[in-house]
Amino acid sequence: MNIGTVIRKYRKEKQLTQEEVAGYLGVTAPAVNKWENGNSLPDISLLAPIARLLGISTDMLLSFREELTEEEMNEIIRTVSNRIKSGEDYGTVFSWAEKKMQEYPNCDRLAFQIAQMLDGYRYIYGNTEAEEYRGKIYGLYVRSLQSADGDVAQSAAVALFHMAVAEEDYEKAQEYLDRIPKRGFNQNQMQAILYHRQKKVEEAYRLYERILFTGFNDLNGALNGLLSLSIEEGKIDRAKSIVDKQKRMAEILEMGKYMEASPGLDLAIHLRDKEEILKILESVIYSIDDMDAFKNSELYSHMSFSNAGTKEIALMLKNALENDKKVEFVKADRKYQELLEKLCRFIEN
Repeated sequence: MNIGTVIRKYRKEKQLTQEEVAGYLGVTAPAVNKWENGNSLPDISLLAPIARLLGISTDMLLSFREELTEEEMNEIIRTVSNRIKSGEDYGTVFSWAEKKMQEYPNCDRLAFQIAQMLDGYRYIYGNTEAEEYRGKIYGLYVRSLQSADGDVAQSAAVALFHMAVAEEDYEKAQEYLDRIPKRGFNQNQMQAILYHRQKKVEEAYRLYERILFTGFNDLNGALNGLLSLSIEEGKIDRAKSIVDKQKRMAEILEMGKYMEASPGLDLAIHLRDKEEILKILESVIYSIDDMDAFKNSELYSHMSFSNAGTKEIALMLKNALENDKKVEFVKADRKYQELLEKLCRFIEN
């Protein structure tokens, strides 16, 4: 990115006109216009004053890099995650991440991934301080929605859709949903067939496995939706049948004991079946350290998975159990308290 583009970007962020910048620096407005259009460069003696006026360093003004490598981007995301998990103040980490985004203001993928990471931890920890940053995260998603990178824009639309649904702003949710392309064919399936025919065996395996893995998540999500509808309408026999299908599907697709154990908890809570609630919680908590067992399945042996996520999910489960008023009638039970203590020990270790 040239110096003129940097000046224009930060001038607009400061809500300054070209005339105001010119006045501060003792030059003419046409001179500032020429800098921003790349037709001339500011005198070297003006670099420090320009940087101070725009609130950036001279390094950012002169040595700005427009894009990051994939590894550099991943390292920034890992740093954000590790600093929050280590117990560092959410606001401090957020400020650090903002500075990183300022260094690469045209890197929409970085902005979206940081927003997604910080949004996830905002939900996981659920504290008041993290909630104060909701507006900034929303702003990052909106920025990402305008990205020229189609994948980033689509992912931002998905994130904004879920945010609007959570806030019961269904009209806005529909607007975001309409921004997501509706595909009438399975491109991944076609690509996998092509890899197979081209004798690209590893690529074909990997893509077929990804289709299977994401297919499980899609089907499980649909069954969860059907389960919620059945419970709301009092169709308990149908709800029990759906729970049974979820358990069998998790077993058949080798998703691990955790995914086999977790279906049915919402139904048991709705029925106020204390014995069943404790039975499911016991199975879930005792299998929580094996919730990513699918990584070792032969079905997904060509896929690569990150190591993150297990403790975050455990923390979400803990917060849900502690804050869900629907399970108040179980909380005094000794077995419930023992299970919660075991969950806390898992999170702390």
